[in-house]
Amino acid sequence: MLHNSFGVQLSYASVDRGDGTDPRAQAHEILSRLRVPAGIQDAASEWGERDEAVVEVPVTDDGHVLTLSDDDRIETNLTTVDLKAAFTEHGLTLWLNTDYDADNDLDAETTSIDDVPVEESGVCSDDDVTPMDSALFAASTVHVASLSHRGPGTARFLATMRRTEVTYSESEEWSLQQFDTSEPAGFGGNLKAELPVVELNRADSIVWFEVTASKDGAIPFWPEAERGTVPVLDLEAIAVPETAEICRRLLTEGDGSHDELLQIARAVPLDVDAAHRALMAESLGGVVGAEARQRAFVAAFGVPTNLVEAAVDGVASGPQQCFLPVGWGTMLRESVIAGLGEGTPLTRRHRPINRLVEAFQNRPALAAGLFVVELTAGAFATSRLRGVGRLVGISLVVDAMIDAAILITRIRRSRR
Repeated sequence: MLHNSFGVQLSYASVDRGDGTDPRAQAHEILSRLRVPAGIQDAASEWGERDEAVVEVPVTDDGHVLTLSDDDRIETNLTTVDLKAAFTEHGLTLWLNTDYDADNDLDAETTSIDDVPVEESGVCSDDDVTPMDSALFAASTVHVASLSHRGPGTARFLATMRRTEVTYSESEEWSLQQFDTSEPAGFGGNLKAELPVVELNRADSIVWFEVTASKDGAIPFWPEAERGTVPVLDLEAIAVPETAEICRRLLTEGDGSHDELLQIARAVPLDVDAAHRALMAESLGGVVGAEARQRAFVAAFGVPTNLVEAAVDGVASGPQQCFLPVGWGTMLRESVIAGLGEGTPLTRRHRPINRLVEAFQNRPALAAGLFVVELTAGAFATSRLRGVGRLVGISLVVDAMIDAAILITRIRRSRR
């Protein structure tokens, strides 16, 4: 068991050089010389003009940086101010935000709004406004692959609500719904039996998951965020096993994803270790490859392999239903015709009441017999009884007529 006498967290800081060139190699050199068990994100990726370097620095609650001594013991003698100064000496800027940096203190005299010079100006004219490209504000289209225990009724509802086509397929007790949207894909009102909801979202080159396992809402996960992170120090070369384990856990669990997965596992079945490996850096034992990481994360929830492949590949799997956006009235009518089973969570389909309803839907003769019994009972109660009994009879007659209309519609559609 690890024992720490101080609180420590992994702080994410950006590093830049004035001329915009790649600062990662020099940042690695500085952190390595100071023996900081830090990590550098996207350490091997190609450097672009608008890229920024991000380093992960372990910082204590009192504003000191974790370092290793010559004999690989943990020390906290280096302050965040000293670390920033080391970067400044080499022409780099380390944007590490802490509440303990003395250089973050602001002089009230220079920050008072009354001291800010203001140019006298009249009413702003149209000529003073720089035209903006509307494309900059256009919402990106997100492809959503939603895996859950939901029935096809949810796909029908989503198609109308999102005003988009929704494809639906299922396997065992899991279903896959796929659609494109430019709005947040969150959908409230999930039944407990439908959880978890694991949504794989793709927008251009960005990929992320949103997992809903309880009424607390969705938790986002970013499988690419730590993928290319490389530790500054060689963890295998650290002579003290306890120190090496602390450094490894800081870099693999410092983003909080492991704790969030544990929280989800308290509500729904989940292989926490398998899901976490899909979020860890590849250099620290994480799953290798972007699509492999997505597959591993989804599979950790027990999703059947064919649906995992379909979700990651962005295609349908096996037999599927396609729901188109229609008006709310049409959607409600079609839901009634489809029956109770369409809105039942897949984990509850084999319950007696649901099997009975399905039997009536699949056997028109049985449904017709029920209609006759219901109509006869309703007519008898309406003609012979008074008060509440007569009202019950009227209700039975009305319900029988509705059932008859639904039955006729189902029979006609089955003959097409």
